[in-house]
Amino acid sequence: MIEDTIRAVKEAEAKADTLIADAGKQADTIKKEAETQALKLIEDAKEAAKKAVSDALNKARAAGEEKLQAADAEAAKEADALKAEAAGKKDTAVSAVIDALLK
Repeated sequence: MIEDTIRAVKEAEAKADTLIADAGKQADTIKKEAETQALKLIEDAKEAAKKAVSDALNKARAAGEEKLQAADAEAAKEADALKAEAAGKKDTAVSAVIDALLK
């Protein structure tokens, strides 16, 4: 009877050792999977941030281009208005110069 108890204790110890070893292996596997997932999440976050920055930069460039085009159009309009005004005053100026020279 004592031998049976000793044998049962030894068997229980062997099972416990096996369970502990299996638990350690599972813990290592879970840890490696968690590290892999964490690295993937970090990489995904980096890519998302890069895309967001790229999108914002593209929007800013497009807005800048639109403003430049609007400014160019406004400058051209003002230049045309000044040319028209100058053309209208050209005859008057030429006449004034001729009158001044002739007097």
